[in-house]
Amino acid sequence: MEQLKKIFFLGVLILLIVPAQMARAEGPSAIDRRVSAIPAATLLSRPPAQLVDQNRQAAAQQLTRLTRPAWFVSVFLEIAILLYLWRSGWAARVRDRLRLMMPWAFPVRFVFGAFLVGAVTAATLLPSFYDYRVLRIMGLSTESFGNWIRDVMIATALEALVVGVCVAVVLWLVDRTHWWWAWVVAGIFGVTFFLSYLYPIVVEPLFNHFAPLPRTGDLSIRIRALARRAGEGELPIYVSDLSRRTKAGNAYVVGIGPSKRIVIGDTLLSSATPDEIVFVVAHELGHDVHRDTFKGSIFASVMFIFAAALAVLMADRLGFRRDDDPLSRIALVAALLAVLYVVLLPVTNGYSRIVESAADAYGLHLTADKVAGARTFVRFADEDLALLCPGRLARIWWYSHPPLGTRISVMNGQANPCP
Repeated sequence: MEQLKKIFFLGVLILLIVPAQMARAEGPSAIDRRVSAIPAATLLSRPPAQLVDQNRQAAAQQLTRLTRPAWFVSVFLEIAILLYLWRSGWAARVRDRLRLMMPWAFPVRFVFGAFLVGAVTAATLLPSFYDYRVLRIMGLSTESFGNWIRDVMIATALEALVVGVCVAVVLWLVDRTHWWWAWVVAGIFGVTFFLSYLYPIVVEPLFNHFAPLPRTGDLSIRIRALARRAGEGELPIYVSDLSRRTKAGNAYVVGIGPSKRIVIGDTLLSSATPDEIVFVVAHELGHDVHRDTFKGSIFASVMFIFAAALAVLMADRLGFRRDDDPLSRIALVAALLAVLYVVLLPVTNGYSRIVESAADAYGLHLTADKVAGARTFVRFADEDLALLCPGRLARIWWYSHPPLGTRISVMNGQANPCP
């Protein structure tokens, strides 16, 4: 046992002190040059496995072996801390202490919900840090430790705010009407669209800086024309400093109404060809044209209500502590929700893969550029250390996007290597 402890602490020490750059296989510029140099005829005539860098695929396998156990540990710790808080009576003691400090139910419930978020964050901090270090060592993350800590604190504060308000409002509704669940469903829709409006204005600037893409450049002109063809009108285009955290290229359409905008990561601008950038933006416009935010809100609401109802039924069959009440049992219900989240991952990810496939098809329809589409997905595989064809079980359980091998084959008409 002592030997195991020594090995564990040695591993943690290595993660803390080994320079993050030393294990990088190759610089991103070399990856970019290789992918950009692939002839169009090759992209359209070779199977996906012959287009990607096999050394990067081996590194992708290693990355999966390193990070997948941390996912299991993180989920286990989240469930375990919530169950412990309820089972040990700590949840009830925290509730009682809060009631002594605050005479009104609403702030007590709010702080209790925020407390649960803080407890989960603390319990899962080590595997989160492990993931951060692995991504640094593998050359995928550029984020400094100080910036990572800052992001954790901001994300925890935002989550605590949202969860605290949800706990307080839901229990307030339960106290006042038998139709509380209907109000909750309506509230989920309303809050989703309200947050969709506020997100690019209030939340995103907490994590990244944004600057307008100059309107006079060729790329800006092409993207604006693309948005008009998609029926989106004149959308503002911003560049985000994603390079502060990652080397992965990305772009997205965010916001609704006056807050809607196209955002392109500086990583994508620096690594991809203009045709690839246009294709990625076309894919993202597809999400907006298909109203995926609205449909996703409906889907997420249905899944959440189903999971919450099932969690409450399961909690009722686990018995009650003498000091239980609806507030203290939130810890138990949250633990069961976490379990159901894992169980329902195949459903939610399956829905997401369908949505992403449709966006790929729209991007190809809008650009009519199979070469750019194939090159984009080859670059994603090489740059992001993404497996071309993950195992079937891994795909079902963890992948929100179709395998890159499948996406490349759709573009170049070759046989799908990921049946």
